[in-house]
Parts: sequence; structure tokens; C-alpha cells
Amino acid sequence: MARPDVWDSLPTFEMSPEKTFFGLDKSAAHCFTLPKHMTDLMIRFFGLREGNLQHSINLIIEDRGYPAIVRWARLNRSRPIKLKPQDLPVRDVIQFDWRSFEITQAAIRIALQQAFEQVSSGKKNTSQSALFVHIRDDDFCLYAQDQN
Repeated sequence: MARPDVWDSLPTFEMSPEKTFFGLDKSAAHCFTLPKHMTDLMIRFFGLREGNLQHSINLIIEDRGYPAIVRWARLNRSRPIKLKPQDLPVRDVIQFDWRSFEITQAAIRIALQQAFEQVSSGKKNTSQSALFVHIRDDDFCLYAQDQN
């Protein structure tokens, strides 16, 4: 009898795509920040540290893998708009980023087409959310969830 494989999985999370997610913001970011409670889990799971602030991952969209990056962003808030820099603490966040991968950008726009159309026309996304399920290792499935 074959031995079963067992592996650790990260929590599933859902987010509502907006301008930054689709790269429609001023910096064409194509990224989003994960929920705060996942920061330490992601840092440990992917071995992120000084000198190694990012790790390649795969987003599985409709049974095909697309490249992306999980990265540890250390926000020093050196140029705040309203407050002084010393009034704001340094903040560590984890982001998923696919700015460098046009094929991933296209797959996400297609999978979340209703949300993309709403956001690109200047409206707030009320139609779809993105559900991220960690499969194992570096693989996350992205599922479009209708919000209606």
C-alpha cells in the first residue's frame, strides 16, 4: 500500500479586486496586500527574510498555472500626505504581485471579467471577489466568486 503524502496548507482568503489589483492605479501595480493576520504565516512558510524578500508562486486559474510573486514589503511611510513620517510606524505587509507577468494579468482579467469591467469603467466592484486557496508548496488556486 502506498504511503499518503501530507503537507501544510496556508489559510484560504478572499478579497475584493479594485484598481490596484487590475493595474488600473497610477503605478500600474497588479498586486494586493494580504490580510494582516497572514503576514507571519507567509514569512515563515516561504522563508522570507532580509536579502530574500520575495518568492515565486503559481496562481492556478481555470486549471492552468500562471507566474506571480509573494513579497514581503517593508513600508517605511517616508512620504506621507497628511502626517509626519515619524508619526507613522514602519509596517510589514505581504503582497501578491504579478506586475512582471502579462500572461497572468490577462488570465486574471478574463477570470474576473465582470469585476474588471466595473472597475475599469470607474465604478466600485460589486460583482465578483477573488478567493485564494493554497493547494500546496508554491501553488494557489484563484477562484472568481460572484457576489450577487
